Amino acid sequence: MKKSDLLLGVSLILLAGYLALSILVDGVASIAAITYDFSLNLSLLLGYPGAFVVSLIGNATILVPFPYVAVAFILGGLTDTITSEFVFNPVAVGILSGIGATIGEMTGYVVGYAGGRLIDEEQRSSFSRYVEKHPRATPLVLWFLAATPIPDDVLIVPLAASRYPWWKVLVPQLVGKTMFLSAIALSGRFGLALVESLVLSASSGGIVSRLIEVSAILLVVLSVYALVRVDWARLSRQET
Repeated sequence: MKKSDLLLGVSLILLAGYLALSILVDGVASIAAITYDFSLNLSLLLGYPGAFVVSLIGNATILVPFPYVAVAFILGGLTDTITSEFVFNPVAVGILSGIGATIGEMTGYVVGYAGGRLIDEEQRSSFSRYVEKHPRATPLVLWFLAATPIPDDVLIVPLAASRYPWWKVLVPQLVGKTMFLSAIALSGRFGLALVESLVLSASSGGIVSRLIEVSAILLVVLSVYALVRVDWARLSRQET
């Protein structure tokens, strides 16, 4: 059995155990709910620095969904209860969040670089050769992942394991993250009131919320696994 298969099996067992425990035992705290409450309170307490810190923490949590995007959205549309004026500048929120998110995302690079030995040597070399043959595509894909809600770790971890230069990861990530979070903060100005009304009318607990939480984690795990298991050597041979 390959190491990647073993890691996938362990991850699935842990997720299944967490889901079963959440369903069978009343009062089990939701990881997503705890992290969301913490990040929101921290951002409201610290303001602009909070947007930076929360985004940094959110992107430093490998394979664990962290609601830093929701924080940027809320801060972008938050209004004063007395004057009804917007409290924060959404562009500033987006820039600070983008910088923090980029720094946090580099944690995935460090993990991939240090834990590269968990991936078979042949697989690492094949991935590295494939990236070298597509020098222009890799930065574009990194930017695209940063500029969308798609998890960046699915590419950053194997890139780091194959010793891809860190600064070539950082630059497209910074541009993409800043663009993405600025757009999120700006959308908060127009959509926060609607979202708040929907959240208040919906139940925040129960089996459905746990299924969504586990599904989000599972999506990232399967994405990383699929990328690691691709036969990069075969793809390289087909293009030669």
